[in-house]
Amino acid sequence: MSLDFKQNYFELFSLPTQFPLDKQQLAHNFRALQAQYHPDRFAQASDQERRVAVQTTGYINEANEALKSPRLRAHYLLELQNVVFKQCDTTHDMPFLMQLMEQREALEAAEQSNDPLEVMDQLAKKVKQDKQLLESSFQLSLQTGNLVDAKEKVLKMKFYERLDHEVRRLQEKLEDEMFA
Repeated sequence: MSLDFKQNYFELFSLPTQFPLDKQQLAHNFRALQAQYHPDRFAQASDQERRVAVQTTGYINEANEALKSPRLRAHYLLELQNVVFKQCDTTHDMPFLMQLMEQREALEAAEQSNDPLEVMDQLAKKVKQDKQLLESSFQLSLQTGNLVDAKEKVLKMKFYERLDHEVRRLQEKLEDEMFA
């Protein structure tokens, strides 16, 4: 059992090192690696071999999670380009932050509307569209070598990731209330 922990996540899954990703190929390669290195396969092995199996599957899981998420994949691609992220990094783009505030206000107001599920569906579509535009913009910035702008896009992706989560959570809540 030997896995090169020095290879990057894309190499681990035999994928091209780029932002666009074949999610089906990622899932297929993930399952193949899990089948090969899963700790259950080493239940009768030595303590050291079992520990290595656990570390290996941990690395495989971490890599899979990073590549599945557009934001984490973008972040990882920039790290491969030696772009440093700090815990306190955030965007200071005021028009972007104002737009996000307006979307959050629309989210809060949705519950009080005449047709909250319809409002939520429209908001979910808008958030999805905005996320896709941001991801496309990131890809262009990365391809053109504008790493400062690419990093800014990753910071913005985090905001949209949270907003998307809040939208889905409220949709589920409204659906539960409606069918309860």
